[in-house]
Amino acid sequence: MIRSALFLAILAASLAAPASADDSFRSPPAADSMAAGKIAGLRADRAERTAAKSGAAVTAAAVTVEEVGDADSFGKPVKWLGLLSGFVGLNQDCTPPPGEPGDPSCITLNPAPAPTNFNAPDVASITLPGKSAETLLCHWQTPIVSFAIANDTLSAQTANFRLTPRYRIQSEVLDDPALINPQTGVPFAGSIETVLTAYNRTRVVEPGYFENETITGTRMCIGGLVTQRALVEQYGLSPALAKKFFRKPITITLSITGNARMVEAANINFGTRFTGD
Repeated sequence: MIRSALFLAILAASLAAPASADDSFRSPPAADSMAAGKIAGLRADRAERTAAKSGAAVTAAAVTVEEVGDADSFGKPVKWLGLLSGFVGLNQDCTPPPGEPGDPSCITLNPAPAPTNFNAPDVASITLPGKSAETLLCHWQTPIVSFAIANDTLSAQTANFRLTPRYRIQSEVLDDPALINPQTGVPFAGSIETVLTAYNRTRVVEPGYFENETITGTRMCIGGLVTQRALVEQYGLSPALAKKFFRKPITITLSITGNARMVEAANINFGTRFTGD
């Protein structure tokens, strides 16, 4: 359809325009990043076995949770720990031009008014070396999303557009089959998952309706992506294992799931920067 093609052309032009460094960042393939993370883990284990251990004396009175809300990270400097960025496109036709490879990030929409439930797994991944943080990993999540909604049917329809980024947090500490995730009732199998819903819109659209919109914004750390305290209180780890969790390499992998109904096209980017204490 001409309108859809026009919208996609506008999206392409916006992506080609100059962007700041964080907007233009693209992660390497997740498989390559995860393989590098395994190598980093082996290297970290060798270094830990050969390095001498050292400790720091407490120089100030400890605060409590009741006093400051998060006693573990109180007074510590913020550490910049890297970023990842995942891209997904929704289109009525993902067929590539003749002679060009298919785009694995393109998801074909079901014909309206049928809904499209989509899942783009492992779109980006990073591995943090052991001891990158002491008790806390924080997220600065910024979606940059352009989409079009249209109703070319002969009756009113309910349009819906929902986006949910999912962060799988992997650690060798969670590989023990004797450790049971109390939230699922089964072993952790090496990871936990955190879901941060970013956008959810539902509205009734009349025949002939059309709109396009770009949304962006940043969701910053409150409780944290994962904390030492949460590992104990929510996931049932012992204090010793929760501490060990942060001493080992941590791999964070982003997947993007969602639902689209009466959506003609969409371009979805989730960029997330991580910090720690």
